[in-house]
Amino acid sequence: METMISLERAWEIVSQKIQPIKTEKVNLHEAYHRILAESVTSSIDMPPFDRSPLDGYTYVASPSDLMAITLRQVSEIPAGVYPDRDLVQGECAKIFTGAPIPQGANCVVRMEDTESQDDQVLIRQPVLPGANIVHQGEEIQKGEIILTPGSVLDPASIGLLAALGVEEVTVYRRPRIGLLSTGSELMEVGQPLLPGKIYNSNTYTLRGLLMEAGCEVKVASFVPDRLPETIETLESFKDMDAVVTTGGASVGDYDLVREAFVGMGCELLFWKLNLKPGTPAAVGIKQNQLYFSLSGNPAAAMITYELLVRPALKKMAGCLDQEEVFPVKMAGSFGKSGKQRRFLRARAVLREGEIWADPNYAQGSGILRSMAGSNLLVDVPGGHGPVKEGEMLFARWIPSEGE
Repeated sequence: METMISLERAWEIVSQKIQPIKTEKVNLHEAYHRILAESVTSSIDMPPFDRSPLDGYTYVASPSDLMAITLRQVSEIPAGVYPDRDLVQGECAKIFTGAPIPQGANCVVRMEDTESQDDQVLIRQPVLPGANIVHQGEEIQKGEIILTPGSVLDPASIGLLAALGVEEVTVYRRPRIGLLSTGSELMEVGQPLLPGKIYNSNTYTLRGLLMEAGCEVKVASFVPDRLPETIETLESFKDMDAVVTTGGASVGDYDLVREAFVGMGCELLFWKLNLKPGTPAAVGIKQNQLYFSLSGNPAAAMITYELLVRPALKKMAGCLDQEEVFPVKMAGSFGKSGKQRRFLRARAVLREGEIWADPNYAQGSGILRSMAGSNLLVDVPGGHGPVKEGEMLFARWIPSEGE
């Protein structure tokens, strides 16, 4: 087991152990924010015919049409109706947005550039051949691969699949995650708070984060700092894809989670990350099932989740995209320095096209309020010294729902 390792080394270890979960077919209505498991190939051209992108008149244009011309209207073509006749020189058809272009016609002129009386239409500003026509297959051609495995099915992707007539897609099953909070100091919300106790907030924040990541979550009642109950509860998650625990992760006499991992047959992959907050994190594995032990300090638990657990869940669910880092300028200072790498909670501010990071006033590992309103984690290297306003650092987003 490795100890006090970098975040990058931790991810290298964890990512090598991740096994993609099984796939399933779902109806398009149930596919929002799911991860595609198979390529989707278009069975049709899109659009499936030459169509008009606007309301106007379609006719047979000539490059020599430089002055106004008068044409005879012979038909009207609304959207959804296929033309019942071809057009020849000197004729036109009134056409509406999305309607098919009739045979013979080679352009569409805007309605506002015409005048009509009875069956006579004056084209005040003639257009060239090919003007204002969306050609068959211009957007997508039959046989073209539209979406590839690992794609997140956002509303635009779902709409595209619907436009192609796709009814079902093969996606990765939602990860099933067990969640356990430990600590004899915990009390459930809704009960009168007793002396020396705190309310169990971590279950609520982590459950929300897991659900936000598209997981199915099985929440166990929190357990006190006793080894038998901890092992028993962990073993109740044997049908889960992964398990996340919070609390009992440090070096105290009552920090029993690592011992519980070993006691129920886990191989410990590492303990302690060389960063703040969230140093006392551990990961174990048992029969391809990953176990994540996070700090009991609320902000530390959330930050370690964002840095390590969320990327692991995304890979497990078949998502190819991982979080990227990007430069930010600091809109405020942070006075502390230290040997360890630190992640500051901050709010993104856009100034003259640049992203600035406004650090939260409180950065303690137990200050849950510091995460509210924060959408950036700013990476401060170990040994950096106090952070100054205007300084350039790197950051990563704290994803919001659906991302």
